[in-house]
Amino acid sequence: MDIKQTDLYWFRLNEEIRVEDVDKFSGNNMHPDRMMTQWVLVLMISGERSFRVYGENYVVHSGEFFLLPPYVQHCGLQYDNHAAYFAHFQATGIQIPPPVKVDTNHILLPLYGQIPLELPCFDMMEYAVRHRTPPFSSKSFLSSQIQAILYQISLAVQKKELWSNLESRMAYQILKYIDDNKNQHLKNQDYEDTFGKTYNRLNTIFQTVYGMTIKQMQVTLRVNQAKRMLRSGYTISETSTACGFEDYFYFLKVFKNKTGMTPSEYKNS
Repeated sequence: MDIKQTDLYWFRLNEEIRVEDVDKFSGNNMHPDRMMTQWVLVLMISGERSFRVYGENYVVHSGEFFLLPPYVQHCGLQYDNHAAYFAHFQATGIQIPPPVKVDTNHILLPLYGQIPLELPCFDMMEYAVRHRTPPFSSKSFLSSQIQAILYQISLAVQKKELWSNLESRMAYQILKYIDDNKNQHLKNQDYEDTFGKTYNRLNTIFQTVYGMTIKQMQVTLRVNQAKRMLRSGYTISETSTACGFEDYFYFLKVFKNKTGMTPSEYKNS
């Protein structure tokens, strides 16, 4: 979407949240026409989701989140083919102006935004979904998981919006470039042509902000994407190709090194 984060509705959650439902959806449907008594958090795995709230239309895509407040009418615009995690939860919260400084004491979030690529939000949601029923889970466990995700997204979005450091912004642009080209075999020259600096300089900037090299992040994002695809029913071969691994056996090696399981074991776990 072209809307700037500073033009969006922002919310502040003031107390610990109480999760009522966590689940995962994959298919084609329309966002329900409803007014809920809970907050709704949605993390988009793939596809897009269209809805109308506060008299405005929104379309949220793969890799983004949206947060809908309670007691506000929202409805769908069309049938959308998508996959997403969602959580319904109770919390005390209010609408606020866009923040002017980073607040780590509260959860501050816009109505929608980018899920931080460098953080394991999808993995945490998957873990919550897989452990949402007794005897493995409890409301306290689910609430702690979703609250952690909300805090992670909150800080990441605030940092992205409020940091004026040019190198920090460039590091985020590099991160987005890596994610947008996960299926490509990027060379050092590709980064230099895109960002106008030497690869070594770009790598230094990136590592200072994210604590890992460009190539390490590239592998991390590819494996994270592979995990989501395997969970969604794609074959190991399809997943390997879509995630930019030209060598099938190298993919098996990297996946096991990062997750402790082979793709087959992960797919069937």
